[in-house]
Amino acid sequence: MIAAFLVNFLRDLRRQPLRTVLTLSGVVWGTFSVAVLIAFGASVHRMQIKRAHGMGQNLVIAWPSRTTMPYGGFLKGHVVRLSAEDVEALPSRVSGIRRISPEFILPRRIRFGRQELNNSVRGVNPAFAVMRNTIPQTGRFIDPSDLERRRRVCFIGNTLAQDLFRGDTAVGRDIFIEGVPFIVVGVMKEKQQNSNYSGQRDEHCAFIPWTTFSALYGEKYVSNFLFQPEDPAGSKPLIRDLRRLLGRRLGFDPRDEDALFIWDVTELEQKFIAFFAAFTIFLGVIGSFTLLVGGVGVASIMLVVVEERTREIGVKLAVGAKRRTILRQFFAEAQALILFGGGIGFLLASLAVAATSRIKAVTDSVGTPVIDPVVSVSTVAVLLLIGTVSGLMPARRAAAVDPIQALRK
Repeated sequence: MIAAFLVNFLRDLRRQPLRTVLTLSGVVWGTFSVAVLIAFGASVHRMQIKRAHGMGQNLVIAWPSRTTMPYGGFLKGHVVRLSAEDVEALPSRVSGIRRISPEFILPRRIRFGRQELNNSVRGVNPAFAVMRNTIPQTGRFIDPSDLERRRRVCFIGNTLAQDLFRGDTAVGRDIFIEGVPFIVVGVMKEKQQNSNYSGQRDEHCAFIPWTTFSALYGEKYVSNFLFQPEDPAGSKPLIRDLRRLLGRRLGFDPRDEDALFIWDVTELEQKFIAFFAAFTIFLGVIGSFTLLVGGVGVASIMLVVVEERTREIGVKLAVGAKRRTILRQFFAEAQALILFGGGIGFLLASLAVAATSRIKAVTDSVGTPVIDPVVSVSTVAVLLLIGTVSGLMPARRAAAVDPIQALRK
């Protein structure tokens, strides 16, 4: 029975090769479009999230500034300043802070041998590395003893290490920051990072203990501070509590957002996720419409096949074939046509994705696209649905053929 079905199916494909190719092209292109568009959409999503995590994950950054509202006897324009010691004491005063680090940022001349650069130097504590995903490739990051003893040690970005040392070993070597020698204790692992809130991106920076930074450059008040909530979903209540506490201590209205500007990076990530979810749905809808066009083509060709095989259908009915058998036969042929075109589309999509994944310019900009198994299963389900709709009407028409009228043709 299966052999007879395949013989009939292949015979119908050979009868009108041009018509068959044109019909299949809609299904092939629709399947190809869905698979490739969603693969690239998901790849861009992963790349953007990875680059966002390069700056930090579940991160909240705060900048003390000037007041824009009078409060507690202070006129607006009052400067809000926060010391590093005050920052490090915040977890004991506000519940819900998992990690925190003060941050001092200044441009400084960094020299090794004859190589001299004007890059950002950041004064931070050991928690900074975890919050900002600043992972050592070699060596280590700043540790608590460096902070306590105000050691002249530094952790440098991978690009800065390459610019200064030209591929030589950096760990254990001395560099000069504004003429003061620092020992390089670690080099950062290369990471994707699409932005930075102040100064240069981490790959270009040198990181030193904030106690050393403050002692060398006379900086008492932080440029900003950053922290991670214990519960990222509860960051908003934590930010309100932080504003109330610092407002009382530093003399500004907690409602004055400009006095202490706070950027909750987790909100940006949630917006990214929502945007790319909508974008993926949009791409899927576009591809599904293309599949529907292919389904219309399949329905048309099956109606023509029914018309061409009317006499054959009449003979089968005359010798005792049941109408449901005729219906199943033509319905199965429509499904097979849809799945055949879908299989070719998936094959072409896999080849296209594999080819583009080897192009560095593509992977650097949009990441590495991959055919998602969930998308594949969903596309097959859509194909089967379209095949059902496309094959039902021709199959019903075939089953409704009057054998007497069919034999007279």
